This record gives sequence, C-alpha cells and structure tokens, in this order.
Amino acid sequence: MNKLDYCYHTHTYRCGHASGEDEDYVKSAIKIGIKRFGFSDHAMLPGIKQVHSRGDYSLLDDYLASTHHLKEKYKDTIAIKVGLEAEYSERFIDYYKDLLSSKAIDFLILGQHFNFDKSDNPKYIKNFRDDIEELYSYADYLIRGMRSGLFKYVAHPDLFVTMFKKWNKDCEIVSKMICEEAVKNHIPLEINIHAKKYWKDGYERLIYPCEEFWKIAGEYQVEVVAGYDAHHPSEFDNDIDFVFELIEKYQLNHLEDYTI
Repeated sequence: MNKLDYCYHTHTYRCGHASGEDEDYVKSAIKIGIKRFGFSDHAMLPGIKQVHSRGDYSLLDDYLASTHHLKEKYKDTIAIKVGLEAEYSERFIDYYKDLLSSKAIDFLILGQHFNFDKSDNPKYIKNFRDDIEELYSYADYLIRGMRSGLFKYVAHPDLFVTMFKKWNKDCEIVSKMICEEAVKNHIPLEINIHAKKYWKDGYERLIYPCEEFWKIAGEYQVEVVAGYDAHHPSEFDNDIDFVFELIEKYQLNHLEDYTI
C-alpha cells in the first residue's frame, strides 16, 4: 500500500469551503501515519474579502492561536508546522515577510489561484476560458513567486489547465517555463491529491493533476512533492495510488523524505 509520511497542504473551515475541526485534521493525519504535518489555509489578506475563497483577515489571529496550540499539544506525536497557502502579488510581499520574520507562521506555499488586475485585485483563474493572455499572466506570477524566495513549494502548478478544453502548444510552453524555473530555484512542485475528484468522464475542462504537465516535469527532473490539500479530515483517507503511478510512469524526482 502506497503512503506518504508528510503533508504540508491542509486547510481549515475558516477559508469558507472546507469543514471540520482543526484537531480532527491532525488526528486523521496521525491515523494514516503522517509524521510531518502542516496547516496551510488560504492566506487571510488585509484589505481583501473573498467569501468562500479565503477567510477574512479578522480570522488570522484565531487560526494562528488554534494551530500553534495543536503544534504544542501534539509535539510528541507528530511534527506540526503552521503556514499559509498564498498567491504571489507585489501588494502582499511585505505582509508575507512580516508573518515569516515574526514567527507567526513557519512557512508559505505558493498556490496561485488568482491573477491580479492593474489595481492588484484578484481574478480567479478558473473563470478564464481559453484566454492565452491570462495563461501567460499566471505563468508570470508563478515564476515571480518562485524567484521571491518566500515559498517552500508550488501547490498544484498545473492548475492553469482548467482554463482550457484541450491541451495546446501554449500549455506546453507554460509548463516548460514553470519547470525550468522550479529547477533553477530548487523549489518543488506538488502533485495535488484533492483535485483527483475532478477525474471523471464528461468534465468539460482539462483537469489536474494533468499528465501532460507531469510528463514535462519528468523530463526536467524537477523536484516533486505531493499534497493532500485536505478540505475535510476524512480526505486523509483518499486513495493516493495515482500519485505513485504518475511518479513511476514519468520517472518523477519525488522527494520521499520531504521536510519543511
């Protein structure tokens, strides 16, 4: 039976589209043998309200208090880190740096769900349809994020495929851009476990994890991790065999003993 002993991609109910108590996520992770665990809810951003996408900024203190409490409570059973999944944006660089330098959080992962307009207001990637300009904008934000040194790894780097019905030359170019930058900056890319629920007949867009993307990742020998991206404690019971099938099929450089 395939298993992972780490997971640093875990949400909480505060984001508005996850559920379950914080402690139950920890208990579920322990139950399946996770040894290194990270909370990484969608970053609460000052001045930004995105109901059902991320928690309000007013929830940050409660999130930090709860997760740090669990970090201490379970320290003899599981190594817990407290982090956030965040988008790269010039507007929030100082905010991210302050969170890290103050030790409020241990880490950030780069999950670029949004591009930003000229006023730095977020625009949801999945709302774009066959938009090549926004595809390259996504790549630009992701690359700048990787170069920033703020993020430990890139969550679901192949999220952009949901913009399209069919794989195309631009998808290939962007995939190569992302993988090349990941290698240059020694930053791992994540195979996203949560997204496998979209693997079903009749889904109208391309889906991720996307085999075409991971084939390219194998060619570049980019470092690869996996993330449950759990939105409910029960999701730690999700089947992960497909992750190891991708790793074997494309000879991916999987970091089996990954530690933040």
